[in-house]
Amino acid sequence: MRKEQSEIRMIWLMVLIIVGVGAWFLEAQLLTYLCGLAFAMSLMQYVDAIQTPAMQLAENAHLAVQETSKVPLYLASITAIVGGVMDWGFVIGLGITVWIFFFLRWLRHLEGLLNQVQARFHSVQIEPTETLVSQPVQNPLAQRPATQRSSPASGLMDQLQQWIFQGNPVLKVAILVLVIGVVLLLRFATEHWQLSLAAKLAIVAGISGLVTVLGYRLQTKNRSFALALEGLGLAALFLTLFFAYYNAVIPTLAIAGLCFALIMGMTLILSLKQQSVELALMAMIIAYIAPFTLPVRNATATELMTYYVVINLAVVVLSTLHPWKILNQIAFLMTVIVGGGYAFYQAEEQEKNALTVLVWVHSAIFIWLSFRFSQLMAKEDLAQFKLKPVLDIALIFAAPIVGYIFIYLIHFEERWWQAGSSLAFAAVYAGLYQLSRRNQAVQLISQSYFSLMLIFLALIPPILLTEQWSVIGWAVEGLVIFFYALYRQSQISRYLAMGLLIVAGLSSFYYLVELNEFPREMYWGLCLSYFAVVLVANSRESFRQQLSNSTIAFHCLQMLSATTMLLVLLLDAIDSADQMVMTLLIASSVYLLMNEVMLRCKATWTWLFPKWLGLIPVFVFALIIVIDQSKQGMIVWDSAFDRFGFALSGLILTVLWLRPLLGVRNEKEWVSFGTLTSLAMASLSFVPGMPYISVVILPLGFCAWCYWQVNNPDWKMFWQARSSLLLMATWIICSQLFTQQAFQGYILPIINPFDLVSIAMLAGFIWMLSLQIKIGLDKGIVAVLMVFSLLWLSSYIVLRALHIYLGTPFNELAVWGNATVQLSLTLLWVGLAFMTMSLASRKQLRSVWILGGSILVMVTLKLVLFDLSHIGTLTRVISFLGAGFVMLVIAYIAPIPEHHLNEKSP
Repeated sequence: MRKEQSEIRMIWLMVLIIVGVGAWFLEAQLLTYLCGLAFAMSLMQYVDAIQTPAMQLAENAHLAVQETSKVPLYLASITAIVGGVMDWGFVIGLGITVWIFFFLRWLRHLEGLLNQVQARFHSVQIEPTETLVSQPVQNPLAQRPATQRSSPASGLMDQLQQWIFQGNPVLKVAILVLVIGVVLLLRFATEHWQLSLAAKLAIVAGISGLVTVLGYRLQTKNRSFALALEGLGLAALFLTLFFAYYNAVIPTLAIAGLCFALIMGMTLILSLKQQSVELALMAMIIAYIAPFTLPVRNATATELMTYYVVINLAVVVLSTLHPWKILNQIAFLMTVIVGGGYAFYQAEEQEKNALTVLVWVHSAIFIWLSFRFSQLMAKEDLAQFKLKPVLDIALIFAAPIVGYIFIYLIHFEERWWQAGSSLAFAAVYAGLYQLSRRNQAVQLISQSYFSLMLIFLALIPPILLTEQWSVIGWAVEGLVIFFYALYRQSQISRYLAMGLLIVAGLSSFYYLVELNEFPREMYWGLCLSYFAVVLVANSRESFRQQLSNSTIAFHCLQMLSATTMLLVLLLDAIDSADQMVMTLLIASSVYLLMNEVMLRCKATWTWLFPKWLGLIPVFVFALIIVIDQSKQGMIVWDSAFDRFGFALSGLILTVLWLRPLLGVRNEKEWVSFGTLTSLAMASLSFVPGMPYISVVILPLGFCAWCYWQVNNPDWKMFWQARSSLLLMATWIICSQLFTQQAFQGYILPIINPFDLVSIAMLAGFIWMLSLQIKIGLDKGIVAVLMVFSLLWLSSYIVLRALHIYLGTPFNELAVWGNATVQLSLTLLWVGLAFMTMSLASRKQLRSVWILGGSILVMVTLKLVLFDLSHIGTLTRVISFLGAGFVMLVIAYIAPIPEHHLNEKSP
């Protein structure tokens, strides 16, 4: 068991405990009981995850292994839940006590198994210590793990982890605490000390300078400790300078800027002289966050971004002289996230022009950093750079694109500003491409510059279009570039196309709100472009091989969005009484056509996942139609076209899920759920007056057909899906509780439509459970589900018969107080147990016998916990006598089969 899984399980158990206790104090007892049940089941799964590999080890060690039955644990859990719902404190305590007893018994059995495995492996383990001692060690140094040094090509997160977690972590924590202390000291000195503010800040600055000098002096003795002191001193100087300027101790901005330049220059000199990126990082990060430590006022957006320009110029000096990639990345992230976020919330309208200039300045800085960094690294190691360039390509693209996004948002409704900025960026990268193409060492970089030039040129035409036509321009251009990218196998162009399509989708929401009427042309263009992108990507084998997981996920979102738009557009375009069903039928037919085209192109997974996600809105729309047509528990179709059109749509969706069968073999959960839901849709049109019967006609027929397909195991695999099991269980529960047509066509018990369908569903459900055992589902859960499904449906068959012939309550709370009903249920359950256990004893099916024994346990619990105090005296006597007599007969003629004689599947 992996450590991460264990931690997740522990967190889940703690969450259940916290929620359960909180719900108890908030008097939400039902939530507490559900949390308790989830806790018990999760704990059992946790222990079972330990027991499974232990049993495998025991089998490998040829030990006798006997699996512990978990049926008592499930029954005890359900007993406790029932007691909680009925507010029976004694039953809750009994259920919890029994559960704890059997759980501890299970743990004891598991402990014994682990001890046997450990003893067996210790007995066969050979330890040739004499041989090992006699052999000399040829290279003692080779046995020690070498310390891995970070290469320049390591990523940002790798370098941060190395810098934070390696070395002396205590020293780094101490420095962090001291920096926080300096901030608090400066705030306290500003507000409380009796000395003049200038004297206070001068003292702090003097001490900070001495700490910096002390760190420099200790550089030859303890480098890491010395660098930490230097970083602490420089950080304190930056903070002191800010407090002095914003408290008017330094009267003018020119003097404050000069002091800042001196401190920054000292940082640059010390970092370069000692070749220490750590010192530069500590000083720079403090410089970035220093404005947010001020107790006086907040800086304006223009002030903060201007201040960040000065810091980034210092980064330019450092990176121009030494290629420290992590410094560039930190500077970019701090500027975009901290500076950009602050400007987004604090900027005023009158600052628009100043912020535009500052965005251009920052863009120029980071463009230069990427260009200069590539040159320096190419000079240091030409061969390595060719094989694996260490320049982060994402930073090359992120800097201009993020800068352009800020300009685009600042001048959101000014098309000529946006187009002019895009043209300017294109011109800059055209010049950089001409400069870099002469150097063969940075050929990859020059291609990136060329791609950026094309990207910014491609943005211009859609920008110049007006209103909704700009969205269509983005979408069509994205489609064209995506096709070009697949044809030329250009990954950069493919990401550009995806970006254009995302921009088109996001822009469509704005124009939907902005325009007074529904923009049909815009959404038709966007919908068709999204469909076309997915179809083009899967049309050729060479195209499909280029699709990564992220691209397939993007196609899934495209199909989801395109299908939703298609449904809305069809509803808007169709004006007739059959509008909704016609829309559903057209959407399903469009998917069928696309699927057949993709099958002819031999598309596989790259098409299946987007298709499945795209069908979700179709199913949601079909559910809306069913709810809209439902009246008093029946489905009333407005016309014959609606009825048969809905059925045809369900059949089309079934074909979409089953073609190709590749999905059944490898993604049976999705395919099973979709196929059964589609068949249920089509079935609803058969007997609309009895929807609970109608909805399962085709699924039951399909189940019977799959059962007889002995030579094709794929169809049985279809019914091994947990989603199919869930759908069947949902029908078994909901149909008995909520149907309003259970007595239509009632002739005799069992000889009526609803009882026959219920029995057929029970047979299918039990067959599916037997398939689940073969794929590893816990036998205890299977046994409990079999018992409860059998008792649930058979009990409702009896309840309906009693209601017809004796007028007893049905689906009312009064049924629990009716003596005839309770006596009938007791005798029914005992009879079922008798037949089950007799058959198991004759056929030597131990698991089936345990199933019948579980029914007897339920009968005993019902007798003791309910019948003993809630039904009449004579009925109570008959219940006990009848149940006891049948149990006596079972004990005589149906003893439990021997363990070694069974092992057949029920």
